[in-house]
Amino acid sequence: MKIAQIATVARPVAPTRTDSIELVVWHLTEQLVALGHEVTLFATADSQTSARLAPVLERGYCIPKAPIGDWLQCEWMNLCAAVARAGEFDVLHSHAYLYGLPLTRLARKPFVHTQHILVSQDNYESARRHPEAYVTAISRYQWEQHPDIPLLAVIHHGLDPSFLAFQREPHDYLCFLGRFIPSKGPHRAIELAKRVGMPLLMAGEPTPYFRQKIKPLVDGRFIQYVGRVDGEAKSRLLGGARALIYPLESPEPFGLVMIEAMLSGTPVAALSLGAVPEVVDYGVTGFYAKDLDHLVALMPDVLRLERMVIRRSAEQKFSARRMATEYAAAYARIA
Repeated sequence: MKIAQIATVARPVAPTRTDSIELVVWHLTEQLVALGHEVTLFATADSQTSARLAPVLERGYCIPKAPIGDWLQCEWMNLCAAVARAGEFDVLHSHAYLYGLPLTRLARKPFVHTQHILVSQDNYESARRHPEAYVTAISRYQWEQHPDIPLLAVIHHGLDPSFLAFQREPHDYLCFLGRFIPSKGPHRAIELAKRVGMPLLMAGEPTPYFRQKIKPLVDGRFIQYVGRVDGEAKSRLLGGARALIYPLESPEPFGLVMIEAMLSGTPVAALSLGAVPEVVDYGVTGFYAKDLDHLVALMPDVLRLERMVIRRSAEQKFSARRMATEYAAAYARIA
């Protein structure tokens, strides 16, 4: 098939960053090419890809000194560039939130739209007004509040396992990796680590919330902050941890860091919000609980899980090849 992949253009599509949408699009595109499809990637000019790159912007709008700083205009420029060339493809797949829904009829080709974040009321209304569009979900949880929206498929994210090194013998620390915002629960991760008596390494881009609420709790010994990590540094951090702590305060539609940890052989200890029960195989790749007290009580069980079993389970359920194969099958049904 001839496939157009339309990425978000905040940053380049590349395998070495932690920006989840661009990272997932990179893995999906690479695997579709490996499966023999003819893929064109609409993304920034500094993206890395084995597909044909169709750049509209030199750099992403989140990069310092970006040529265009209006993020919505940038996303629309990229989407419209793909739609203008729709006749060249069998199917188009947009990852640019759901901004491309109104362009579906103009494309005159099957147009798939994937929302990578929670579905808002505005998202729902837009999808409801464009029944000709094909919408996919990244988890069952993501669209469960809107059963009247027909889904083309529910396809969980996947990553190339070779990018995350398996570590059979971890070091003696727990890990928190993610955005430092209240909904991610970094303060809960600190509380859990203190209650179970294990050091905690925290990684992520510093935010105002981090500087105000989390940094004062970092002592450099028991609670350590290691900055933003990408590529090999992220793999070493996750693989070396006894467990990834994922103590959400608000539900999320997936949680890519959980499969990054599991592909490293590291179990996940999470609160059971959002898509967590879909991602974590309870008692096999991790444990989840309804509140922090229950999660603390489960930590001995988390730490006893077999790391090779975790890795193999994650390879089976969350590989990039599986993700690309499922998307290709969905494309084939509509192309």
